[in-house]
Amino acid sequence: MALSFRFPIQAKRLPVGIPEKRHTAQSSSLAQPMRGMAFLRIDDDWLVMNPFGWPANRGFELPFLFMDLDQGVQENSDVTYASNEVVGRGEGYRSYLQTGNKEFPLVFKFQAQGLEGTRDLRSTLIKEVREPALWLDALKYPWIGRDGLSHSPPPVLIEIGDLLAARAICSSAEITWQAPFDPDTMLPHGAEVQCSFTVVRNFVQGYPWDNRWT
Repeated sequence: MALSFRFPIQAKRLPVGIPEKRHTAQSSSLAQPMRGMAFLRIDDDWLVMNPFGWPANRGFELPFLFMDLDQGVQENSDVTYASNEVVGRGEGYRSYLQTGNKEFPLVFKFQAQGLEGTRDLRSTLIKEVREPALWLDALKYPWIGRDGLSHSPPPVLIEIGDLLAARAICSSAEITWQAPFDPDTMLPHGAEVQCSFTVVRNFVQGYPWDNRWT
């Protein structure tokens, strides 16, 4: 799909400063350093209601370092009308029922680059490739509360500059572990996660002309 990102996982909810040496994306496509303009994080209100629903040691936010711009940005939502047939009329009436939730796919790319200050290859591959990929994959799964019951996965807040701000759920996530693989640990040097997000606002309104979905 439309967007590709490269970024390290981060536990704190703070923008990531990008030194000059990080400004070259490892891609042939047009890439723009985000400089803290884009991020994905667990919804703060959900965390208040579910304080044990997300492991704090996994971090609450993924800041984006780069965004590939060559494929564009795709958003989609369907509108549903009911068909009402009328005797003797050539065309039936259409009654508005609803407009579906907006959906948008994102492609996340992770490469081991040594940005996290790790001292060995194994730690780098875990911190910069495996952990952020599994972080996204975990958004599909429920969590088991202290009551022993299954609870829904967390919604996330996604912001891409002034273009998009969404409160959404992850409706799908597919991981592709990419070569080369470290022969000692079989950890990959790269990963691609194809995700689909569905907007779930916590209030009802008409068309959001300012594209603020939270």
